[in-house]
Amino acid sequence: MVRAHLEQTERHGRCRQTYAREQEHTHGVHRFQLECSNWHATGKWTKDVTAAEVAALVRAFVDAALAAQEGRPSPGTATGAG
Repeated sequence: MVRAHLEQTERHGRCRQTYAREQEHTHGVHRFQLECSNWHATGKWTKDVTAAEVAALVRAFVDAALAAQEGRPSPGTATGAG
């Protein structure tokens, strides 16, 4: 889940697609190696994700799934009250 989230949200410059690979997990930190679809031009970089960040991501995913199941807007979704 975290890998997919990083691939959707992390960008390097003007890259269109980011690819993430989990490198290691130590002391509550997941380290990912990210690379752009234009990796030859932009290179690679790392992103550390803490256990607390993973928990928040999973909680947001579950809340959104429950909201969709109940037919209500998910938390964080802007509603246009006119």
